[in-house]
Amino acid sequence: MPGTIAAIIITILFFKSALDAKKNPVNMAATGFLAFFIPALLWTYFITPGLKDTLAHDPSNTLLKLTANYAYVLLGTASATWVWFRIFKTEEPS
Repeated sequence: MPGTIAAIIITILFFKSALDAKKNPVNMAATGFLAFFIPALLWTYFITPGLKDTLAHDPSNTLLKLTANYAYVLLGTASATWVWFRIFKTEEPS
């Protein structure tokens, strides 16, 4: 659920930023969604199973449990933020 909410917010942010920058909003919204989704999917597919396997042996590790369940949201958000700055951040003249 937090991943879905983050993806929706990021897609809307890219859409509105594209309107302000006079770029194609649909393409930019798709770019924002994919900038979130691809790293989150890769993290979930490759890293999370190992974390969950570790939790099977030590279920009392709360920090690892939170990492296993929600790190993909932070990773996807960080990736989308980086892409947003690369696309929409304008150079200010010196």
